[in-house]
Amino acid sequence: MRGKAGFHEEDNCASNILDKKRLSNNGKLGRAQPHPPQQPQLRCPECGSSKIWKDGLHYTSLGPVQRYICRNCAYRFSDPHFQCAFNGSDMSRYDQRILTKLLKSDPLTSNCQICATKTTEVLNLVKVEARQEKPKREGTKQTINVKGKIVEFMWKMQKNGRRLSTVKNYSRVLNVLLNSGVNLLDVEEVKAYLASAEIKLSSKKQYTDTLKVFYKTLGIQWQPPEYKGEPDIPFIPTEKELDQFVAAVGKKLGTFLQLLKETGARPGEIQRLTWANIDFERRTVRIKPLKGSLPRILPISLKAIEMLKNLPKKSERIFARVIYGTFDKQRRNAAKKLANPRILQIHFHTFRHWKATMEYHKTKDILYVKQLLGHRNIQNTLIYITMEKALFQHGLEEEFHVRVAQKPEEIKAFLEAGFDYVLQKDGLAFFRKRK
Repeated sequence: MRGKAGFHEEDNCASNILDKKRLSNNGKLGRAQPHPPQQPQLRCPECGSSKIWKDGLHYTSLGPVQRYICRNCAYRFSDPHFQCAFNGSDMSRYDQRILTKLLKSDPLTSNCQICATKTTEVLNLVKVEARQEKPKREGTKQTINVKGKIVEFMWKMQKNGRRLSTVKNYSRVLNVLLNSGVNLLDVEEVKAYLASAEIKLSSKKQYTDTLKVFYKTLGIQWQPPEYKGEPDIPFIPTEKELDQFVAAVGKKLGTFLQLLKETGARPGEIQRLTWANIDFERRTVRIKPLKGSLPRILPISLKAIEMLKNLPKKSERIFARVIYGTFDKQRRNAAKKLANPRILQIHFHTFRHWKATMEYHKTKDILYVKQLLGHRNIQNTLIYITMEKALFQHGLEEEFHVRVAQKPEEIKAFLEAGFDYVLQKDGLAFFRKRK
């Protein structure tokens, strides 16, 4: 009986040892791997949702702490089960004071409440931040699936004859939504995000319009929410401010802005200009349309011609995309140099708004302004009637330089100087130009 008992005891001992080991891939015994303690399911401290994603690590002096983001309400928080790697019972009082000081001085405490106890556990009580940051979802199956749908959508749009610029713009909007942590294949989640996102109504309308095309192309049913853009009157500077801005920037950007001012074209239309589009003898520029506009040939001044001639001809195109990258810096420098903060409100499209408003003020011909801007729909042009009335609502007379010419040489000189012909009376030709 003792022998049997001893045998059973040895057998039990051996089985216990085997229980602590497990076979590796090559059949050899490996070291025992302890089972990690099971933690309760994480829930968002703000809304209680269990839809939680990992959002990278927060590196502290005590080690990395896992960060999470709630895909239901976009709140971010740290791991509430974070434990310190040190054992407080084995530490001296000096070491415990150092640990407590590190916890209090660590950047993690900027948005969290942390207290160090004498035990091994360090409790992390987190204040949740309502911050919408990009969750790191790269590589997940869901992200890969959505990206595949976006590629499929872009290919179908191209096959249907959509412009490449339009397809790229759709792709940009969809990727912005994807990087915001939204599952584009869950229409209810998309609607919830749009309802809670702190973005302008005009942006929500743009997102909704893009999603409408996206879902229709892929055959996904959804009822889009209705968002209307906020009406706004663009900033219109004075001509003097525009001229000072043009003179204060570099040679290439100054030429770019001068063409915007004289033609009222879109920035993308000027950026696409080639040297072949410029008629130096007739002083005209041929505009290739964007966004469904009409092509047009527009006159430019002698000043613009001379500025173009001073640019180097390094390629077929006159301007490169680097123009857009240097605009903000040169605008800040110009505003500081001119001591005029209004310069900071000037954008590329401001020149188009200024040109259309002033042309309508001079002619009161909305059809002429429509043709100048290349609009297909006059509804897009009617805004400039409102803008002109807002700027000149008090009926104040503008200041003009007035010139009278008798001889053909004088008439030619005034026209070359930028004067506008007004009328002819008693053999005299009258011209005027804004101061």
